[in-house]
Amino acid sequence: MYDKATIQILFRFSQIPITVYDLDWNQLMSAPSNLIEPGKYERNIFEKLQTELITNDHCFLPYQEMVPIGIGGCTDGTMYYVLGPVAYGRTDDFMCRQFIKKNSIRECYKSQLESVYSLIEYFIGRKLEDYTGDTVKESLITNEAIRQIDNFDQNHSFRDELTWFEHITNGDYEYMDNHVFSTTTSHPVILDNLMKNEEYITAISISLAARAAISGGVSSSEGFLNNDIFLKRLSECRNVQEVINLKKESQVYFAKLVANNKKKNAMNIYVEKAKKYIETNRFKQVKIEDVAREVGLSKNYLQKLFKSNEGVSISEYISDVKIEAACNMLKYSDRKIRDIAEYLHYGSISHFSVAFRNKMNISPKEYRDRNRRITFL
Repeated sequence: MYDKATIQILFRFSQIPITVYDLDWNQLMSAPSNLIEPGKYERNIFEKLQTELITNDHCFLPYQEMVPIGIGGCTDGTMYYVLGPVAYGRTDDFMCRQFIKKNSIRECYKSQLESVYSLIEYFIGRKLEDYTGDTVKESLITNEAIRQIDNFDQNHSFRDELTWFEHITNGDYEYMDNHVFSTTTSHPVILDNLMKNEEYITAISISLAARAAISGGVSSSEGFLNNDIFLKRLSECRNVQEVINLKKESQVYFAKLVANNKKKNAMNIYVEKAKKYIETNRFKQVKIEDVAREVGLSKNYLQKLFKSNEGVSISEYISDVKIEAACNMLKYSDRKIRDIAEYLHYGSISHFSVAFRNKMNISPKEYRDRNRRITFL
């Protein structure tokens, strides 16, 4: 018989909830003491645990095959000890969050599976020779391999996945759209419920596609935002075909995001070259034809591209650069305003004054009077 203090200490060190029952399943004590009552799904698991402990002195029951949450139990012949629920793996992915929400699963303490079995060994007073982490894993692997063979299931290869990932990263959306294999890589039916099986596979595919797009140059915020949108749409699918269609749509969409991003960046190269040329030649007469020739584009296309990327016309940008240079000269030099107009290749002082006033809302002289620096560091 364990007292309450001992159970509290065991919980504190293991971080595994412990509830003690007598042989009639009347609760005697628990740690932590504020464990909330389980919902319907967990009560069903608890009933299965009770049934298992009729013929076995210990057991561990996962809540669901693909979700790393479970509950353990054991008996020393005088008491029953229920351990959990515990999360023995990550539960923050889409599939786990959906499962937890749908079945109103209580918040789980995190613990390694080995720690649960160590507590079981402590309570029953003997070592479990038939349990090691590797043995359980090997058993799961063997049974799953046999099941897949029996059902003619075939998983895709890592090379297939790399090819699929590479096409999205490169923005090959036309390839993704035209090659069915790229968007429907082979995978086994893990769950008896085909709809759930395809939902899980599609959720993983969407998340991988989002990360492939980010690797291809799409911003993290845009990639993850679209990831969340597709996952939300996945939760609204009504049948398997809708899920499959959404999976393909997501792959093509993420590849197209990459392609558009690359195209936009390629266009920006020309715009950046044009801006650099204008700023370098601000003390010369800058003609749009000269800028277009420098960057290797036609005048009309450069004007459209510049306006699209910068929000101002290239003529306005040239004027802004020259006025900025004029402001510096008015502040930091004693050159006459007429000379400044000539330096910047304005046709006349009146032309310069009009352009300056249009941008700064005051005349060049007024600007100098307000901002002239007499001493320089």
